[in-house]
Amino acid sequence: MHLTTHGGDIYGAARRLGIAPQRVLDFSASINPLGLSPKARRRIFRELHSVCHYPDRRQEELRSLVASTQKIDPECIVFGNGATQLLYAVTRCLRPRKAMLIAPGFSEYRAALMSVRTRSSEFRLHPENQFVLRTDLFLRALKKSGSDCVLLANPNNPTCAIVPRQDLCRIASFCRKGQVHLVVDESFLDFSGERSLSELTSQNHHLIVIRSLTKFFALPGLRIGYLAAHRRVARSLAQAVEPWSVNALALAAAAESIKDRAYQKRTLAMIAEGREFLRSGFRKLGWLEVYPSSINFLLARSQRKEFSGQILRKRLERMRILIRDNSGIRGLDPQYIRVAVRTRAENELLLKALKVVSDQIIGSS
Repeated sequence: MHLTTHGGDIYGAARRLGIAPQRVLDFSASINPLGLSPKARRRIFRELHSVCHYPDRRQEELRSLVASTQKIDPECIVFGNGATQLLYAVTRCLRPRKAMLIAPGFSEYRAALMSVRTRSSEFRLHPENQFVLRTDLFLRALKKSGSDCVLLANPNNPTCAIVPRQDLCRIASFCRKGQVHLVVDESFLDFSGERSLSELTSQNHHLIVIRSLTKFFALPGLRIGYLAAHRRVARSLAQAVEPWSVNALALAAAAESIKDRAYQKRTLAMIAEGREFLRSGFRKLGWLEVYPSSINFLLARSQRKEFSGQILRKRLERMRILIRDNSGIRGLDPQYIRVAVRTRAENELLLKALKVVSDQIIGSS
């Protein structure tokens, strides 16, 4: 049985509360708070007739757009039913003997490796260094581990930390020379404004970059993502993805979203403002330590034992607000929470709810 848990279980929370999902405020899933691009919304309605036909197997429109915007060879791209499906396809195709993971990190990496019985080791990031990856130490540990695969998120989830591009290039070069496959998950990179590493894949047989199109473009229910790899590797990976994995509406919505530059600009502005508003609000509470972030969620640690992540999650759920309790993440203690950046009004509701919970717990102690 697959036991990996994530945020974003809005339907489960609604059932527990006995209310409609629309009445739940979800800070546990880090999705663009603007929702669908207006252009994508209109395109979905226009394309409803397409559900009567099989999707374009070549995904030609979206393939050309991605290749153009990311400056990569169209034949280096493989589309899938979200980044997670592609992650599992990569592990099935590569079948590594031993893999190196970053901790704290996305729990699905370990699950994907376990599904093909790959052994794994961890490189621990530390809160006193704000969970920043120290490249020299990492490369030393990688060489010593004897791993033939590395799974690395940039930005990292849930710590928000970004590996500088020059360091990523060093890691990619090291892996190429050592014949180690480097799989970089860039699911949240669009929120940072940083350049993708995907443009390097055409020259590096050992580099695979996974990109999500559901988070920045608010399409998690349609499920779509892609990976970039060297042409020869991409052909092999494409065979590991089940036929008809990407539906016609997802292809149309993603293509229209990529073309909507005004929507992307509004998103980045809203996220930057909301992130700083939440960061300031958390600090004013006096008991939440907030870690640096340049993306659409924040990692915070409660400095009071009575405010553990699990307690905060349960208390807030009663108020119809969901947050991510990180107590099950390797490398984090039970005091950590992850919170998405949402609209100004929604962020204000979260801060007010945290203040109420704080007053209730302190008043009863």
